[in-house]
Amino acid sequence: MKKKLIQATCLFFVMMLIFTILSRVSDSVNVIQIQTKNPANQMITHEVKGSGKVEGSQEVAVFVLENLQVEQVMVHAGQTVKKGDILLKLSQNSIQAALKNLDDKVKTLEGQAKDLESQKKVNSQKRAAEQTWAGNSYDLAVQSGNVSVDNARAEVQIAQQRLDEFYREKEAKTSGDDLSGFTDGEEGFNDGETTVTQEDDSATETALQDDLRARQEALNEVIAGRNQTLASAGKAVSDASTPEASDSTLENVQRELENARADMEKVTVLQSTEGVISSPSDGVIKSLSVQTGDLTGQTAAVVLYSADGALRMTGTISKDDIKYVSAGVDVKITDNNNNDISGATVENITENKEDNDIRDLSIIMPANSLSIGQSGDFSISKDAGPYSCCVPLSALYQENGKVYVYVTDTENTVLGTVMVARKVEVTVQDRNQTTAALGEGSLSTDQAVIVQADRELKDGSRVRISEN
Repeated sequence: MKKKLIQATCLFFVMMLIFTILSRVSDSVNVIQIQTKNPANQMITHEVKGSGKVEGSQEVAVFVLENLQVEQVMVHAGQTVKKGDILLKLSQNSIQAALKNLDDKVKTLEGQAKDLESQKKVNSQKRAAEQTWAGNSYDLAVQSGNVSVDNARAEVQIAQQRLDEFYREKEAKTSGDDLSGFTDGEEGFNDGETTVTQEDDSATETALQDDLRARQEALNEVIAGRNQTLASAGKAVSDASTPEASDSTLENVQRELENARADMEKVTVLQSTEGVISSPSDGVIKSLSVQTGDLTGQTAAVVLYSADGALRMTGTISKDDIKYVSAGVDVKITDNNNNDISGATVENITENKEDNDIRDLSIIMPANSLSIGQSGDFSISKDAGPYSCCVPLSALYQENGKVYVYVTDTENTVLGTVMVARKVEVTVQDRNQTTAALGEGSLSTDQAVIVQADRELKDGSRVRISEN
């Protein structure tokens, strides 16, 4: 009996040991394996990357006289050329035709210019004669008018003198009549002669006054006539002195004649070179606006990047990255052979005409770094901070517009004290491709932030720090 009890007790402990081992194995399997990291005080480096193509910074445009036929195009876009290399060949027939047309045009314009110069000279002489005639007419009108006024004024003075003389005689006569009009010891007048004399004097006075009035009116009319004549003569002088309306016909013809002569010289040079258009400098062909058989136009027939200027790389970046890029900042360039090129800087940033979400980036390259037409990768870095609470970007979670992280915590269970994950809501101040800067007070530097887990985390999940 005792032996059986001992066997049962041993079996019980064995079973308990097995269950304990199985429980711990099960617990070990169910616990989430994690890796943690404490928040750090550090800078956030923003890196803007992209790729671009090297171009020349100095463009050279090759213009050809209009309406000449292209016999053959000798180059293509992207081709490297040396100074003097043939770019185009023009048709000799079109050059001959252009030369004849220009010769006819020059002769026609020369005739027009000669006629206009002659007409201008005649008009100038005619205008000078009109001004002289108008001036002489005005002087004559002044002299004639003054003579007429003086004569009329003299007539008024004569009439006034006659009237004044009449008044003096009348006064003298009146004084004499007063002395002889009375007889000794008798009162009264001598009726007969005195009455007749008074009537004659009254008629004479009236006649003299009427004559004076008439002559004064005549003087006024003469003055008014003189003033009107002088006004008309003055207007004629003013009209003759008025500047002529501007006429640029002659200047336009002369300018057109100069251009035609210049074009004729160009065509003559083309004729002497058999229609060959050569490269003005070393460079790379950027674009051509003509093909074989086309007629040349007003735009440049060929545009090339000059090898004399600095190099420029052009690429695009996201609109959101503008805040990390500015003119003058350093740029790291990597060519297709993974060689790093230093000394490049941002030239400018402009809007993309086709996509509002991207921006065109222009980078000035150091001389002799790459060749025009080559491609490369660019990288621009900008530091922000320092920030007191930075965690790896892998620690962030987002749900319903809220950002949070998991930190480790302890919890008492039947199995003892265990490690669990706790959700903590945070705010993000800044971030780059690897790191996030959290707002002040979000976490303390001694908190262990879960940066990696082998399974999905939830608030309160059992966790264990991985030994790896």
